[in-house]
Amino acid sequence: MPVLRGCSALVIRCFKRVEHAADWLTGAAGPVFIFLCWVLISLGGFAFFDVIGRGLQWSIIFLLSPILVLVPLNLYVQYYLVTHVPPGFPSPRAIALSPNPIKSSRERWLTLEEGSLFRAETWGFRRLGHHAEENDARMDTRGRRVRRCRKCDGPKPERTHHCSVCRRCVLLMDHHCPWINGCVGLYNQRHFVLFMFWLSLGCWVFASLGLSNLWESFSFKSNWTYYTPRLAYTLVYILCIAMGVAVPVLGTWHVFMVSRNETSIESHDNSWLEGKAKSEGMIYLNPYDLGRRRNLELFFNVGVNGYSRWTLLLPLVIPPASNGWSFPRRALPADAIVPVENTAQSLHAPELAEGLVSSHMNGGPNTMENGKAGSRYVMGDDGSFTDDEEGGGGWMD
Repeated sequence: MPVLRGCSALVIRCFKRVEHAADWLTGAAGPVFIFLCWVLISLGGFAFFDVIGRGLQWSIIFLLSPILVLVPLNLYVQYYLVTHVPPGFPSPRAIALSPNPIKSSRERWLTLEEGSLFRAETWGFRRLGHHAEENDARMDTRGRRVRRCRKCDGPKPERTHHCSVCRRCVLLMDHHCPWINGCVGLYNQRHFVLFMFWLSLGCWVFASLGLSNLWESFSFKSNWTYYTPRLAYTLVYILCIAMGVAVPVLGTWHVFMVSRNETSIESHDNSWLEGKAKSEGMIYLNPYDLGRRRNLELFFNVGVNGYSRWTLLLPLVIPPASNGWSFPRRALPADAIVPVENTAQSLHAPELAEGLVSSHMNGGPNTMENGKAGSRYVMGDDGSFTDDEEGGGGWMD
């Protein structure tokens, strides 16, 4: 047994070394991925205006002028923003309203100076019907206990996760993306989703308008009068087809998760909890799911208490609707309480009820603890959506 225990410990240490090496390699290769992406999208833009743009009729150019302007503008600027705007970190100087001086050049993007071209207010956009007291009432963090991260020893609010590549906690972390050399989180996920949309649209505009030029590039008998080499144009066209299929699939999946108000990490957790609740005869509810339309409005920060929907067409830095430390939650459905005589005692699921309580709900005759007999629903609480569900890091004092 001692020999077996020692061998197992050695194997675990080896796996940890490999994991740390992979994290280091991912972080080290980030600048290479960014450089490669800039080269590809720049080459694609040059090939489009050099080869395809020259052959377009003036009537087509006039009809497609909004697309011909908005696609390259958003494609390049949104990628610039997603690689420069930080995802957000649970430290005092990473909060937009923090009185502490901002030292990091990347974190200056969280509080843009007046007159900045990336500020929505510079272009006349204002938050519509914004009432601070209303939002503060729904996102008040006073009196709430905040977990401590067991890896970086910092605060870990709800929906925050520790990135092993960045080596720090990220607010509303979705995933670490090597193509932006950082995490996708609270402050830059909007730019990430919009970049995928404009990249997808740009690929299909290139593919649809450049088909005739593709056949021309195959014929070496024709006179090729463009600056872009034949082979380069052919490769760019093939790349546009490939990216035009892959990126929309990824983008659609992200929009679907946004419409459910969940991140990629939370999607896996919610799927497991839904299956577990179903096996126990109960229904699991995502506490942050406020309905598809409202979820999308909060994500893009448009509509009620947000900015104009026209900001979706412009590469502007729009602050998130949440402060990253607290998020609005849904209420239990009206049919949450059923007569006790019609409820089997077996509905109580200790695995789900532990930590999954409606402590944030208003008390009343129609409110009961989730997972208890008399309630058919279970719902996560503040501490159920971090990677320290076991409480390994403890609580901040």
